[in-house]
Amino acid sequence: MLKMKMSACINASPEDTWAFLADLDNISSWSEPVRSSECKGDRTKGVGTERTCRIGDNTVITERWISWKEGESYTYEGFDLPLVKSAKNTWSLKAENGNTLLTTESEVVLKGGIFGRILEPLMLLISKKMGSDSLSAFKYLVENGQPYEGKHSSLPRVSAIC
Repeated sequence: MLKMKMSACINASPEDTWAFLADLDNISSWSEPVRSSECKGDRTKGVGTERTCRIGDNTVITERWISWKEGESYTYEGFDLPLVKSAKNTWSLKAENGNTLLTTESEVVLKGGIFGRILEPLMLLISKKMGSDSLSAFKYLVENGQPYEGKHSSLPRVSAIC
């Protein structure tokens, strides 16, 4: 199993940060691999919400929220991910020194038994790079009120402490 935890200090209040994080249809503005997304049905937040995300040209994944603490955290599970047997991600935030510390924790089990285990170090490196880029883009979005227009990898790396 791959486990990853990353944090970012956001120069904004927890309320402002949560407003962007809870806007589930807007993930493509801060996660470069996501081309588009939409919540299924009328539900756009809370336990039971489902979101589909188009990754690249042909891949569509589904995410289902299993926990939601308004203004504090949420957890979702991912389905239909290439090479992935199961995936769970928790996002949480807390006020710290006049800013917001945003934390993401993920657990991923790859398909393929022993072959999946062999791929874990490479997948961890790729996941850390994508996570770092997304946190930088999310920080930019919250602090500037608009998405970053360039490659997210060109943004400065975020501080993991406030």
